[in-house]
Amino acid sequence: MTDTFETLSTAALLGTARSAPAPATLHTSDAAAALTGDPASRLLAAAALESAFLTAATLPTVRTLPEPAPDDDRLTLPAAAADRLRGLLVVRSPLLPEWFALAERFRAPHEIVVDLLWFAAPDTPHRKHLLRLAGVRGQWVAAQNPAWSHLVTPDPSDERPWLHGSPLQRRRWFAVLRASNPHAATERLTASWSSETAAQRGALLELLADGLGAHDEALLEQALDDRSRKVRPVALDLLRRLPDSAFAARMTRRVREWTRVAGDELVVDVPNRLDGEALRDGVDDGASRTGGEKMRRLTAVASSAPPAAWQHLAPTPEQILALRVDEPVREALDAGWTAAVAVHRDGDWARAFLRRDGTADTAVAQALPRQMLVSHLLGSSGRALLDPALLGALAAPWPRDLAEKVLIALYREGGTGIRSFQTIITLIAHRAPFELTELLADAATRTDHLDRLNLFATAADTLTLRRTLHEELS
Repeated sequence: MTDTFETLSTAALLGTARSAPAPATLHTSDAAAALTGDPASRLLAAAALESAFLTAATLPTVRTLPEPAPDDDRLTLPAAAADRLRGLLVVRSPLLPEWFALAERFRAPHEIVVDLLWFAAPDTPHRKHLLRLAGVRGQWVAAQNPAWSHLVTPDPSDERPWLHGSPLQRRRWFAVLRASNPHAATERLTASWSSETAAQRGALLELLADGLGAHDEALLEQALDDRSRKVRPVALDLLRRLPDSAFAARMTRRVREWTRVAGDELVVDVPNRLDGEALRDGVDDGASRTGGEKMRRLTAVASSAPPAAWQHLAPTPEQILALRVDEPVREALDAGWTAAVAVHRDGDWARAFLRRDGTADTAVAQALPRQMLVSHLLGSSGRALLDPALLGALAAPWPRDLAEKVLIALYREGGTGIRSFQTIITLIAHRAPFELTELLADAATRTDHLDRLNLFATAADTLTLRRTLHEELS
């Protein structure tokens, strides 16, 4: 049915008395055949119908269907758990990390894949877990929607995003390559280093934290000579994590040059002027709360040197910490040692701090062996037991006897501030065994402090919900 207006034009030129249009040739033939009135009116109405169709209507278009999504052989998430996940995501529940850990072996049912992508689309700390749950079907769906293109995991074998993409696309591609082949990622960044902007150098260098190793040392040493404040601090932070690097050796040499033992005293002699190598290594960077310039330098060296650098003073960390040191040197050393222990997760130094002080900085406590931490807490009582740093370092699940002891101490210690109380009761709710639910509910009925009553009751509800999560995902 081409040139459909030709029949209408011919009839109009010859006049409706001599010629009538043939409605069957029109796209709107059914509607045109049903028109009433005199021939001229029907002609004009038919022309209007056909014009409207040609202006606004479309003909069917044939499109090639995409290849189907690959199969995902993982177990399908139970329906109750899928419904639970939706609810947890809506309220941004603090139980989401525990839920995702429990759901590692499952894939999402197909009907909630789109929902998961909607939740993953904004910048959220749970994105990688949501995408893992959505799996290959989620990647397939995301590839069909341009708004979700940032959720599609780049193919590291396709270098186009790295060569021609936006800064964000290049970082995403580089992160995927780094996760699959750290050495190749370092070589790629080294090759393009001189052509990157300062902002990109810093952002890409940060991604080396994943898979950090000796293969990164040469590039990090090169980055130490970078003039940008966006690059040097990142390089220093990463080099501090490499205990066998040339950077660590330089810091170890400074420790041994600056410190010695005289009797039972640790003597420190920080130089008045630093050489160019020390400045390059960031010894003059940062700040110290007390003691001025020399204490700032001492803290910088102590935090950058590996813990083994101090063995020239005494064989064990306990003996080193027992040496007599005056202030402000003690404070500067403790600040640096604490940072180094946290970076290297040195359990021996963490034990020494705990034995010396009876407590430990939060970052140091994370390096304590679990059994030692449990034994220390079981041997503590009263407020010494209610140490937020030590309790916070003890991962779930807590032993039942310890959890009960902490709860009883929390109930009896009336002088505990409400903020500290809330911190510890939240830890109990998220890490204690489920059997503590009745004790928490009982504590709520026995206290006459309204805020504590609510916190006890909320903790009991949280334990009940956690039990349900585990049952749904078992």
